[in-house]
Amino acid sequence: MAKKSPAPKQPATGGCQQLIDAIATVKQLQDFIKEHGDVERALAAAARVHGLIQMTGGFDSLKQALEIVGMEPAAQG
Repeated sequence: MAKKSPAPKQPATGGCQQLIDAIATVKQLQDFIKEHGDVERALAAAARVHGLIQMTGGFDSLKQALEIVGMEPAAQG
């Protein structure tokens, strides 16, 4: 008798992929909170970044502004 080859594994779809994405997001959120000390500080940091994104007209503009500022020589004290 010939052996049947196993069926190729399908990528997670539908509900399974949503669960995987949710778990990954929660883990990232937990890391973010740990980096900032607690939930309130993490929320404050996220709000500041959100405000900067709005002030600069979008994430791409903020990223570009940060790159420009990063190229400036450090202030000498």
